[in-house]
Amino acid sequence: MNNHAEYANSIFRRIGSTGLVIFERDGTLLRRTSPSGDYMLGDINEEFVEMLRHLRHLNSRFGFISDERGMDAGAYGRSEFATLTKLLDALLSIRGAMPDFWVAWSDVSRASGSGLQRQADLQQEPGAGAIFQVMERYGIGRKETVFIGSSTAGSLAANDAGVSVIDYFNNRSEGTAQSGARKHTPNLSSPEATEVQRLRAKIQETLGWSIAGELNRGQQYGSQG
Repeated sequence: MNNHAEYANSIFRRIGSTGLVIFERDGTLLRRTSPSGDYMLGDINEEFVEMLRHLRHLNSRFGFISDERGMDAGAYGRSEFATLTKLLDALLSIRGAMPDFWVAWSDVSRASGSGLQRQADLQQEPGAGAIFQVMERYGIGRKETVFIGSSTAGSLAANDAGVSVIDYFNNRSEGTAQSGARKHTPNLSSPEATEVQRLRAKIQETLGWSIAGELNRGQQYGSQG
């Protein structure tokens, strides 16, 4: 457990400096499976990782918020959360897409002194408090923040926080997700890749004055080279 201790709580870094993009972890970076099962490497959305690389190139702030689920189906708690976060953080780091932050929905209620929680309480319902926590940590206002929701509850929490919301419901069957483990490069013709491209365009549109500005400057430099 000592090797995962640093991942057991919220992680905040200062890598990007443009806007603030908050993703729900499950359903975006990790594909949802039906029925819900253990997470495997094949559940990582490669097209989505490529989009994160693009956001990192634009110097955007981004990160993930989730419940405390671990890799095993039905496993919840800080130890499980830390193990999965450490794995995902390392994978994104070596792919040039390290996030600025990892946060659990339960961080706010835990910080208020709820003490040890029963198993039934470990699956925290999303709430605006966790979103406010991220915004306050970076000193970012509502107009500069966009939330990518992969669940109805997450999107409702973001609405309560008063930030822009982009819904990304991209459920995959377990068999389809497992077949993705054999891919080494994104399949740009797949429906999933098309949906990720739509998401990327929508993020740039929503944070147009910041992220799109960086994109335009990059294109100008490229044309002059």
